Amino acid sequence: MPLFHRVTILGPGLLGASLCMAVKERGIAEKVRVWARKESALDKCKQEKWCDETESNLTQAAKESGLVVLCTPVNNIEGTLAEVVGEATENTIITDVGSVKETICRIGHREAQPGQSTFIGSHPMAGSEKSGMEYARSDLFDQRTCMITPFKDDPVADVLKLENFWTELGMKVQQKSPEEHDKIVASVSHLPHLIASTLSEYLSHRPESWLQMSGQGLKDTSRIAEGDPFLWREIMKSNRDFLIQALDSWSDSVTIFKKMLDEEKWDKLEDFLARAKECRKKF
Repeated sequence: MPLFHRVTILGPGLLGASLCMAVKERGIAEKVRVWARKESALDKCKQEKWCDETESNLTQAAKESGLVVLCTPVNNIEGTLAEVVGEATENTIITDVGSVKETICRIGHREAQPGQSTFIGSHPMAGSEKSGMEYARSDLFDQRTCMITPFKDDPVADVLKLENFWTELGMKVQQKSPEEHDKIVASVSHLPHLIASTLSEYLSHRPESWLQMSGQGLKDTSRIAEGDPFLWREIMKSNRDFLIQALDSWSDSVTIFKKMLDEEKWDKLEDFLARAKECRKKF
């Protein structure tokens, strides 16, 4: 039996379109509705088997849906949420897929209408360095982690239903407070992107012929630097304080490593590398 009669996806990009595919394939909703700003995007959706309905009016898109998922870029989520949260019909759960939660959750919690809508933040850790509907796939969420960020006074039944939604998509769900979420992702998601980007930017000042002599290690290490620059600018801007804290702590590790090289502390350097290896095995 479907978990929802209708699920509405706002923004059919990589995550949004992948959600549509997965929801349809797994029978989680009877109907999948899609909203997009551009008519060209809606025209593409109409041609797909995973799309039952399209809607160009944002406030109309949120009506008569059991679940509304905001999949717009992080810089648009707050504005989109403010428009739709008061338009949802009875017993609608509203969530998002943004990678920064504290401000979004505060707005959603404040604007939600008791008995009409509940906003609970979500962050499926299932992105890619690619973006756009053309890269969407239904297995994007399999065995990945999703953090949901409810407030303590959110209806328990709605929290459980949202958790079930992500679980049925194949995800491992964890509950965190919005602030704790932002602190965690600063270290495990945003800092890695910053490191990959600074490495790639550093290499951009070296002879291009050097890149032709690199191995798979450089490709693996720098892969996520290929992500959309504007999107990542907005993510880092939104989580600036926690990202600075993470960067400061990581810089301490780099300083320690450099000191071991300067002082030729080879045994300590090996211990450092061994700890890193053991941590990597846990990923």
